[in-house]
Amino acid sequence: MSSTSSTVAVVGAGPGLGRAIAQRFGAAGHPVALISRNADKLRGLADSLAAEGVTARAYPADVTDGGNLTGALEKAAAELGRIGVLSYSPAPTFPSEAGQVPDLKALGFTAAAETTPESVRPLFDMLVGGALTAAAAVLPGMRDARDGALLFTTGTTAATPVPGMSNSGIALAGLRSWAQGLHHDLAGEGVYVGHLSIGVPIIPGSGEGDPAALADRWYRLFRERDVFEATVGF
Repeated sequence: MSSTSSTVAVVGAGPGLGRAIAQRFGAAGHPVALISRNADKLRGLADSLAAEGVTARAYPADVTDGGNLTGALEKAAAELGRIGVLSYSPAPTFPSEAGQVPDLKALGFTAAAETTPESVRPLFDMLVGGALTAAAAVLPGMRDARDGALLFTTGTTAATPVPGMSNSGIALAGLRSWAQGLHHDLAGEGVYVGHLSIGVPIIPGSGEGDPAALADRWYRLFRERDVFEATVGF
């Protein structure tokens, strides 16, 4: 069980799920390192969490830049303490209002027949490449301490095809497969690896899709450590 003093790194921190995860773990006593590309938004997020009593700092980084991401995680560990929990959930921004239908093509998603190596590569770099880099940066410390957790958040396409989102499916299904293998590899070393696949819009006040409800689901998975994955909405 990770101690409540270990730092939580929230990679892909935004105003929705990322903030909710930071708030839930921060309320339980974990310092929080917030990581995403937009420095100004990240600082605002850290300030709002601090106003709620959460120890949170901003570490701007692009998850597709391996050196940049590794450096941010190393700096966070040096300033806040060993990273005992990694929450990895960067994703394209979807409409946050109920009833809105996203323009999948505008967001960079492709149908199966239109999927090319070029359409997969940006999603692979963000969803898989960044996860591999982040895990490599924090795993040595977790394994040495025999204490840690790697938490990977995905969407429906990690488990089942969705029309118009085949390039996402290639990346997320690969991420899920690797994470499941890691879950088994590290089971005897005190490091928990979990996967939460969300198949509903993440909207405040929407029941199971409410960010706070999803963050609490993550916290329970982290505490109980008895299953690799859970799904929401499918």
